[in-house]
Amino acid sequence: MKTTMKIRKITPQQIKALHAQFRRMGFNDEDRHGFISQFTEGRTDSTAGLTKEEAGLLLTRLNREETDRLRKEARSLVKQIFSLSFRISFLNKDFPNDTPEDFEMNKAKINVFCRTRSKFRKPITEMTLEELKEVKRQFEALARKEDTIKQG
Repeated sequence: MKTTMKIRKITPQQIKALHAQFRRMGFNDEDRHGFISQFTEGRTDSTAGLTKEEAGLLLTRLNREETDRLRKEARSLVKQIFSLSFRISFLNKDFPNDTPEDFEMNKAKINVFCRTRSKFRKPITEMTLEELKEVKRQFEALARKEDTIKQG
């Protein structure tokens, strides 16, 4: 007796989600088709040709890649903000960062500043990528101001 598995077609919601994710990641139509072809080992190059299971797996992988990329970008911004804090006198300027305790104290000062004097009023570790970008601009402005005072 031969058993056959019914192949479920991709849902319209999955197609929309895939197209949205590909757009967010900067894929054009040609890139998207090539990616899908490679993903399906040449079986199809279209989102409509994917099975429901393939679409689910692809969405999971793309979302994971996007999350990893955003996490790396956020980590980079936090490092830049931390570095800028050493140019700002009321934060970490002239303070050491040699021991784990020094590092934790310097982080705490940045978090207090972000909770009390940033537009977002929350710790740096709870900020979104866009919020981190704005806080970095604020720190850059403070550092420039410190530099002009020092030169003046």
